[in-house]
Amino acid sequence: MGNLLKALDHYEAMVSHGIEINSHIVSYLLQCLRKLRMTSQVIEHFQKFGESGVHLDEVVFNIAMTAYCELGNMVEAVMLLNEMKDAGLAPDTIHYTCLIDGYCQKGEIQNARQVFDVMLKTNIKPDMVTYNILVSGFCKSGLFLEAYDLLDHMRDQGLEPSSLTYGVMIDGFCRGGNVCDAEVLLYIGRNSRIDNIEVMYSAMVCGYLHSGSTDDACAIFVKSVLEGNIVDPFSCAKLISNLCKDGNLKVASTVCSMMLENNVVPDAISYSKLISAYCKASDTKNARFWFDDMKDHGHSADVILYTVLMNAYCKCDELQKACNLYDEMIHAGIKPDIIAYTVLLDGHLKELLREGWQNSAKEGRSFTLRAKPKHLLSTMKEMEIELDVPCYTVLIDGQCKGEFVEEARSLFDEMLQKGLAPDVQTYTALINGYCSQGEIEKAEDLLQEMEDRGMKPDVLFFSVLNKKKNEI
Repeated sequence: MGNLLKALDHYEAMVSHGIEINSHIVSYLLQCLRKLRMTSQVIEHFQKFGESGVHLDEVVFNIAMTAYCELGNMVEAVMLLNEMKDAGLAPDTIHYTCLIDGYCQKGEIQNARQVFDVMLKTNIKPDMVTYNILVSGFCKSGLFLEAYDLLDHMRDQGLEPSSLTYGVMIDGFCRGGNVCDAEVLLYIGRNSRIDNIEVMYSAMVCGYLHSGSTDDACAIFVKSVLEGNIVDPFSCAKLISNLCKDGNLKVASTVCSMMLENNVVPDAISYSKLISAYCKASDTKNARFWFDDMKDHGHSADVILYTVLMNAYCKCDELQKACNLYDEMIHAGIKPDIIAYTVLLDGHLKELLREGWQNSAKEGRSFTLRAKPKHLLSTMKEMEIELDVPCYTVLIDGQCKGEFVEEARSLFDEMLQKGLAPDVQTYTALINGYCSQGEIEKAEDLLQEMEDRGMKPDVLFFSVLNKKKNEI
């Protein structure tokens, strides 16, 4: 954005001083806008420059045509091509390829083919990029025979299909539901000893994943690695993601290990998904292993990932490890958010209940209940982090389970004073607290208040309430 602002400032200064603007300056400005994904502004400024009488060359027209294609406005893109011709400019391979790509992106493959035919009739020679785009479009549209014919046409023009050509075909075949032909292409490519064959393997991995064949994707990944051809990081990331979704964490870990053995470091997202999956599976040992490995390889964990691992520790009765991780997070300069504090508060309160502190003297219980989370709450206050509904709910639930219902009610009222609206879980925690103390009328009053706010307790909740009423 800084370069764009500087460029615009220079442009305005030149205009104000009467300095002539040329197409090189215009193309630079438009490219800046396009790189910032300000596609509509590219068109707007292109039209503005055209109306001001600035000479626009082939490069500027190509930028504007690309912008129209990205917006899906192929009518205007074609009109620009004709406008070029009227202005005495000669569209070349790049301009026609731009139109072909635009039509392919819209799925208008026949229009793309017509543009290709016009190129040939006007003796404009398609290049490798043109062929790759069109062959991909054919495959994605299910026009497999046309794709093979295009390969033959390439060879007739003296162009040998590259690994990228085969790669886009493999990807297109898989997306078009023709995995078998994709496998044949991979076989042909491997036997042709094409350079950069890892491009084809990467496409095949993604193709298998797109078709729902995660096992086949794993198999081809392993095969490629054993042959010394590691697939690209993007394909590896997709494979790891799918394996984590399927709960196949052992294989996902193996993929990560094989990547690292081949000096390819998984990206932060892949690490995060693997760690989160292990946390979900309550396997904190492996979650921690990959958490440390992630940091050892130069990635930084954010507050979300720290919280996910802390939550897993708490759920697995490993509160001390959660607290240690919290200290690590602070030491790393990462500020905990309300969710992180809520996780730790919940962990502390549940740990107290598990230890059986509720069987000790009530005075001792009261001290313990207040002392354990006290440090966390004071730290939150120092960091100016306000308690939200989930955090209050955790505290209310803990007080109720510790038989301190009045303290729980005070927290509930404090919520209301702050303008926070209790949710179903908050009401349920406090109502259960009243029921456990035999204060059914207060429980019923809260239940009515809850229903007045449009919240509906489940059937189990009513059965618990009725059971308590019958016991009295």
